[in-house]
Amino acid sequence: MKQLDYNLLLRWFVGLSMDAPISDASTFSKNPDRRLDGDVAQRLLAAVVAQPRIKALMSDEHFSVDGTLIQA
Repeated sequence: MKQLDYNLLLRWFVGLSMDAPISDASTFSKNPDRRLDGDVAQRLLAAVVAQPRIKALMSDEHFSVDGTLIQA
């Protein structure tokens, strides 16, 4: 939340104007189910998966990966 005080690019990204008040950090943690029950989470995931760079990493084949083998 501190970043929103002075980072104009972040304010633009989250839809705040330069002089808009910033919510308290506890506001985001309230009602997490409400955010996930709506179609926002589904739309976000669909937008990420639709990117060409991500599509190149996906496959229709089923496979399992041990998380310890994935390089960050």
